[in-house]
Formats: sequence, C-alpha cells, structure tokens
Amino acid sequence: MSDQTTEITAELFYRNALDLGEAKPAFGLDDPDPDRPDHQGFDVTIRSARENPTSLEYEGFKLVNHATSVEDFFDEQDVQNRYYPEVKELVLKESGAAFVQVLSHITRSEAEAQTGQRLGAHRLVHNDFTPKLKQTLEPLLGEYDLEKGRVCVFNLWRRFDPDAVHAPLAVCDASSVSQEELIPTDLHNYGGGEGFQVEIYQSSHRQKHRWFYYPKMQKDEILMFKTYDSTMSPFRPTLHSAFDDPECPETVSLRESIEVRVMCLYA
Repeated sequence: MSDQTTEITAELFYRNALDLGEAKPAFGLDDPDPDRPDHQGFDVTIRSARENPTSLEYEGFKLVNHATSVEDFFDEQDVQNRYYPEVKELVLKESGAAFVQVLSHITRSEAEAQTGQRLGAHRLVHNDFTPKLKQTLEPLLGEYDLEKGRVCVFNLWRRFDPDAVHAPLAVCDASSVSQEELIPTDLHNYGGGEGFQVEIYQSSHRQKHRWFYYPKMQKDEILMFKTYDSTMSPFRPTLHSAFDDPECPETVSLRESIEVRVMCLYA
C-alpha cells in the first residue's frame, strides 16, 4: 500500500437495526456466532486523516506524537509500571484535565488470536461506553460532584507491529453521528475473566457517517479518541472499528496493538 493513499473503500460491519420489540443485544454471555447474523457489512469510504487536522472536542479524535520507553507491550508488569505513567502525562497535556487515572488496557495480537491466546482486532462498529457509564463511575469518584464537574474517558491506541498496515483502526467523525442509529448493548465480563458489566453502543449503518484512519501508524504515534463525556448533550460517541484494507499485501506482519482507557476529571 502506498504511503500516498488518501482514501480507500473497505468493509465495515454494522449492527442491524433492532426490530420492534427485539430484546436488547448483549455480548459475553454466550459464544458469539461466527457468522454474525445480526450484523451486515457495508462498503464505506475511509479517508486518511493525516491531511485533515482534527480535535478531541469536535471530531472526537486526533493523532499525537509520543515516544515510549516500553519495548515489550506484552509484558503486563512493564506496561503498568512504565507505560501507564507515560500515558497519564500525555493525557494531562492533551486533555487539559486536572486529574487523570488509567482504567485498563488491552494488548492485541492478530497472530495470537488465531490460537486463542489473546484478543485480535475488533471488527465491529461500536463505542466503548454510553451515558450510563455515569452510574458505574459515581461510586468510584468519592466527593467529586458529577453534576457540576466533567468526566471524560479517552482511548489511546498504538500499534507496534513492524509493517504497520494490517487491520488498521477506523474512527468516525463524532459530528456525523446521531442518536437515531445508536444501539445500547450490554457487554458482560468487561475486561475479561470476572470483569464487570458495562453498556456499550453498537450502531446501525448511516450513509452520513464520515470515516477516517491514519495509514502506516508508527510506534511513536498514538490515536487518541473520546469514548465518554459527561457534559455532552446529545451524546455523540467516537464510533470505531478495525477493518481489512483491500490493498494490504499478504506478506506483511500481522497487527499488534495496545489500547489504554483513561478517565479525566476537570476542575
């Protein structure tokens, strides 16, 4: 794939709109059907955002340069001891928040996903949270007044495989998203193991959605995008999904990536 690619056409998988009376969707209780009967693939235009400056407040995402001292992102202890502080420092600078707390991280490997050892790229259009996250956060915030203050959650996504072209991440301009297509979905065992339940958004397809990606992201680049904002009304999430680039050569390294979810409190 050429570095000069400015837009491509690729398939993204959306949730079918719910039928009248259809039960609320849920993930994590049963093994997923590999045929994904509740989802449908749509060919969409995904543009390079490298030529289009974006912001966390309007489009909901931006690319930031960030060097890291971590050499092995599969070393969980090193990630927590060294990467978490690096990410916190970055988010304090980029968000303008008064307080930053890392919530969790996921390290993904397409190769290890083939043997069930690790999660691979997630190829469904979704957002990590809905406004109901407030109910989950409230007991954790102590004396912080959610009604007067502001809480945001950001996802910081970095890939570190050598070729940096397999299974890129697409993000949707939040200003092109509306409530009509969003589908609240229960996600059980969030974080794996005995994880807790959260509500996420899936989305049905809309032609108006404007999709972007950053071709050939390098290890010293992070895609930062907003997944929750307690002051946003109406709530317009940054939908995102991995996708398969039809121009990707078969011989490249498979995608390896790490995503860190960070909570921000504003004074």
